[in-house]
Amino acid sequence: MTPLSQQMQTHALAFEREGYVTLPNVVSKAKLAALTEELRSEYNRARAKGELFAGGGTISGHLNCFPGGQSRFVYDELERFGVFDLVRKLLPSATRMPNVGCNLNLPNSSAQNPHADGYAASPFVIVNVAPIDTDLSNGAMEITPGTHLRDYKYWQYAFSGKPSIRTCMSAGDVIVRSSMLWHRGMPNKSNVIRPMLAFTWENDGSDLADPYTAHGGKITLLPNRYAQNFSGRLREHAFASLPALGKGYLFLRSVVQ
Repeated sequence: MTPLSQQMQTHALAFEREGYVTLPNVVSKAKLAALTEELRSEYNRARAKGELFAGGGTISGHLNCFPGGQSRFVYDELERFGVFDLVRKLLPSATRMPNVGCNLNLPNSSAQNPHADGYAASPFVIVNVAPIDTDLSNGAMEITPGTHLRDYKYWQYAFSGKPSIRTCMSAGDVIVRSSMLWHRGMPNKSNVIRPMLAFTWENDGSDLADPYTAHGGKITLLPNRYAQNFSGRLREHAFASLPALGKGYLFLRSVVQ
């Protein structure tokens, strides 16, 4: 019997009500600390060698990343703990392996605009794992509980009046959340990169039988949602340096759509 078995229904009910559930102390802190150093070292190496792409999150300070084959232990420990049993209870279509990813929140990053991931017609489950202690100083994610229960446009979310909270986590903690839950990445005010691992079942999971073979199994820095062309970099600059302008643009666009 897995550690989650007796509490599975409680966790599922909390997820249905709030859009997320937190599971403390799931993954080895020591192994996660070593992985964090590898992720930071690869970013520093790529930056020093001039291999980083322009835009794509480098301006706002939120990059995507494939955490490499060496991160497989995280999947194994989540499976042993029963986290994926919970995911399959919440999302029966999650029969394939997950998409494996990571977010790197860089020092001096800017706050993202609130958003939900994906589309209301095809919600999925996201499992986030904190490799290091994550708090207000290094950009703990902001979430708005209960916003997964309806499909908000940006202007509707802005007027919803629902209170948001910051998800402070200890290394090894897990958050299981709905893709429909409104959230945003927050500024990293520390002087070191803050990673956050992610397992997602977008499009029912990975197209690969073994997602850890992606990118040759090597840690790979990847752009986020901002395009890397001139207009994409200009837009990212505007959203990062003039957040009120970005919010206004998203508000008006959601009204007329």
